[in-house]
Formats: sequence, structure tokens, C-alpha cells
Amino acid sequence: MKFRVLGSIEVESAGQVLEIGPRQRRAVLAALVVDAGSPVTVQRLTERVWGDAPPDAARSSLYAHVARLRQTLGQQAPAEEAPVNLGRSGDGYLLSVPRDRVDLHRFVSLLDAARDTSAPASERVVLLREAMELWRGTPFSPLLGEWAAEVRRSMELRFVGAATAWAAAELELGNAELVADRLVQTVEAHPLAEPLVAMLMRALGQVGRTAEALECFAELRARLADQLGTEPGPELRQVHVSILRGESRQPEVVVKVGADPAPPPRQLPVGASRFVGHSAELTALVDWFAAGQRRRTASAVLLYGPAGVGKSALAVQAAHRVAGGYPDGQLYLDLRGSGPDRRPLGPAEALSRLLRSLGVAPVAVPAGIDDAAALFRTMVAGRRLLVLLDNATEAGQVRPLLASGAGCATIVTSCRPLGGLGELRQARIGPLSTTESVELLSWWAGRARVAAEPAAAAEIARWCERTPLALGVAGVRLAARPHWPLAELAHRLGDERRRLDNLAFDGVSIRASLAAFYQPLQRSAEPADRATACTFEQLATSVSAEFGPPEAAQLLRSSRAEAERALENLVDAQLVDTPRPGRYRMSDLLRLYAREQRSRRRRDEARPVIKLAGVMC
Repeated sequence: MKFRVLGSIEVESAGQVLEIGPRQRRAVLAALVVDAGSPVTVQRLTERVWGDAPPDAARSSLYAHVARLRQTLGQQAPAEEAPVNLGRSGDGYLLSVPRDRVDLHRFVSLLDAARDTSAPASERVVLLREAMELWRGTPFSPLLGEWAAEVRRSMELRFVGAATAWAAAELELGNAELVADRLVQTVEAHPLAEPLVAMLMRALGQVGRTAEALECFAELRARLADQLGTEPGPELRQVHVSILRGESRQPEVVVKVGADPAPPPRQLPVGASRFVGHSAELTALVDWFAAGQRRRTASAVLLYGPAGVGKSALAVQAAHRVAGGYPDGQLYLDLRGSGPDRRPLGPAEALSRLLRSLGVAPVAVPAGIDDAAALFRTMVAGRRLLVLLDNATEAGQVRPLLASGAGCATIVTSCRPLGGLGELRQARIGPLSTTESVELLSWWAGRARVAAEPAAAAEIARWCERTPLALGVAGVRLAARPHWPLAELAHRLGDERRRLDNLAFDGVSIRASLAAFYQPLQRSAEPADRATACTFEQLATSVSAEFGPPEAAQLLRSSRAEAERALENLVDAQLVDTPRPGRYRMSDLLRLYAREQRSRRRRDEARPVIKLAGVMC
């Protein structure tokens, strides 16, 4: 039995293509095939098939699709070796199939074998020809959705690398005519792939089709200028010049695993020109990393805390302060863990991006997480490198990305603490002090203006809960309304019904930040996460800002012990904090947002249902 995803999704048994079923079932199969031989959790399958907002019936649909897939896979011909099995494995499913029976994994293994540039071109080209033959068209057709698109992009990058390496090997063997004929269609499908265009130009030049080679360069140059605002790179310009001079030379194989001799990566986002607040935390971070540099040991820290407190800004500022101690580069990666409509970056894609940033060619990035993580450790060994991982969502997302080389450092930000990460230091980031809050407001709205109304400024800081995001929005609103006294905004923020509306300006809002923090819990495939969100909504709409287990137990109709467990889950999720033992406090802004969500859901549930011609509307 063979599985194909490098084109339309197919299963073949004894030379016959089996009927898989509708698109959603094909998506389930593809989600299992990608990790053939390894278990895939139900949550991950649900995310891959339905995205970040699965329907209520997603799990039951998944179980039904798996049952039908088992029936389909049961049609395997008796004479076939290596039986295929789809079975349960923990909280998920495992597709047991030899990886060489899956075209995607066979493709990757062939590319891995062809990476040995010390092998003769005649050996490499055999491997690359087989890999190219496995490619039948757009991968994962006809699947839609973000996960399929992401995997598709990753595989297409590998295909471009494979096609480039194949062309180089064929040219080394003197098969320029073959390359010139076959590469035209590939370049048409990937018109901005400069290494691929360079190979086509070399092949055309070697067979005397100089005009076509120069036309390829002109077309690519126009596309780059029009779509990206850039010029062709040095390799392509060199090929162009050699063709103009009438030179014909054999190209070197371009499949490389190591880093290019390029400048070290400098990927940190731009830091604030004037950083206000969290001065004690910033000093502690800088001192801690300096100590790690002196000891020549790997340093890793996690900054966590509720929405809007400035975790990412603090991490970026600290990274800029210590960057000089990491001359081999600074890497930045947004893991997309905070956002209502963002799919967190998986460790495989995250590793691929980090490796490419270190100069590893796309074709040389291993497909498996373990192999990619091992290569990442190899690449950072002996380097003094700083890695900033922003918006992490879980420990499993971060663990393979930690730069473990002596002299390396990793900064991670997350909404919540993460367990199981070894010696990674964890620090909770809270609100600013009142003094820092007023200073930040002064930076946005003007020092003299804020100094003239100190009481109103302190009141605005209180309504903003001393969080940099809310204070920044308030400050920008004041700057855009120079005729407003600070007391006017303080009065507007004092109205709970309008507070979230008044903390929004030009596409930036505290409501969106709270949604990014809170909605992933609501939409999670994990019952525990949804239960945490439900508990918080119940408390947010029924208790005061500060409360204890007895009030929670009464509201939740549970025992005190059960209420305490629920409250501690809220603490872990950064939805409430503990000002003192036995007491819990929730943010007013989060409480107002939760009330909005509950009210909106009740309105939706109360909306009348109209039946027209047998159709429910």
C-alpha cells in the first residue's frame, strides 16, 4: 500500500487507487501521513483539519472519519508486505506504515542521501531523479486551510531545492539539453526562485540558447522589482555576466548543509527609542545574561504574564542590551501563540525557519523534528548566539528550539508559565508602578500636559491597570485630541460600559489583546482549557474583583477543594492573581471582556430561529 500527498491525496493498493472519500476525510488522512510512524494527538489532528476554531462536532466527526479510513485501509491486498494499521495511541492515533511507502517521506530521504556532495554526480543524480519523479503537482490537493497551506509551502521550498540540485548534477554530467527542456516548466511554477532561474540560464547558455537565457534574467529582474522591490542576487548577476561574455562553465552543486559565509543574522525587532517601565526586571535580565556570558554557559529565561503587560517589549529591549555579547547572531521567531485567529507555529516549522536563518538550504532541512533539532544543536554549537522566541504557547513548542550551546542564550515570552523545560528560568512580568505608568503616559501625551493634571493622570493609570498596552492607547488618544483635558479621558474610562471602547485607537485595542489572550482557551480542543474559560466567565459575571474560595465554591456549586483547584487553574492561566494567601483577584479589563463575551453569547443563543421551506436559518 502506497500513500501519495505530493500532488492529489491518493492511496494505492495492488496497483489500484482506493476511494478515500470527501475532502475532510482526506485532510484527516494527510494529517496522519505527515507523521506516519508517530502518534498524533486528537487536538493536533483537530487543529490540522479544522484550524483554530473547530466546530462543536469536530471530535465526533474526526472519530467517524478515522473509522471510515480504517475500512479503506482494510482493503489492502493480502499479498502486500508490511501491513498498514491505523490505531489508537494515547490521546491520539498512529498510522503504522513504512515511511518509504509515503511519497513525502521517500522524497525527503532521497534528498538527505543526495546531500553528500563528496559523492560522484552520477550517484547523486540517480537519487535526485527519483525524488523529482515523486512530485506530481501541488502537494496536498485539494486541501484548504492554514495547516495544509503551511505544509505545502514547506514542501514547495524543498522541491525548489531538489530541482536546483538535480539541475546542477545533470549539468555536471553534461546534460544541459535535458535541463534546458525540463526546467522551463518548473521555473514557470516558481518564477521568483533565483537559484532555479540561474540553473536554467546556465543550461540555456551551454546549449547556445543565449537569447532565451538573457530573457529569463530580464523577466525575473522585472518580477523582483515589481513584486518585492529588489534586484537579482549576486549569483544570478554573475551568471548573467558570464552569458553576456560568452562564457560557458559547469556549475557547482548548490545543495549545502552548512551556513553560507554571510553576515551573522540580526533579526531582533526594533527596540523602543525610550524604554519606560520594568527597569528592575530589565536590569536583572541584563545582569543574569552577563553572568552566563562570563561562565560560558547556555542561558534561558521565560518571561510570562497577563495580556498587555509588556513581556515582548521587555524581551526585545533586554535582547538589544545584551546583543553585543552574542556576536554570532541574534535570531527572532514569533511562535504565534497569542492570537484568536493565529495558529501556533509547530516545532517542525519553527526549526525549519531557524535553520534557514542560519544558512541551511531548504532542501537540507530534515523533515523529522528530532533530526531537525539535532541539526539545530549542531549549528549553534561553538557559537555565541542569542535566540528570542516570542509568544510561545506550550513547552513542547519551545523545547526543541532552546539554544543549548555554551555561550548561547534564549529568551522566551508566553502568557503562562511552562513546565518541563529543565533549567529554564521563569519570571512573571506584572503591571508597572504608578510612577512608571504616569511617566509612560507623559511620553505619549506630553510631559507638561500630564504634569498639569497629576490626579487625572493617576486615575487614567488606574483604569488602564498600569499595563503598557492600555497606557499606550490612552496616551495616543490624548495626543490625537490636544483639546481634551486628561480629566475628560479619565471620566470616559471610569464608565465600565465604555472602558474597552475608549481603549482603542487606529486598529490597536486592549480588547483585541484580551481576545488574543483569552479566546484560545475558549476554542481549545482540550476540555480542561474550555472548563477554565467557563469558570472564569462565571466568576467574572458574578463576584467582585477580589474573592476567596468560599465565594467561588458557592457560585460554582462545588466543594471548597474543587473551587480551590479551579482557582489555581485560573492562576496558572494568568486570568487571576493572588494578592495574598487565600485571596484571588481578577483584572477589571479581563472581567469586562469576559462579561462582554458572555452577554454576546447569550444574545446569540436567544436569537429566534426561523424555519423557511424546511431550511433552518
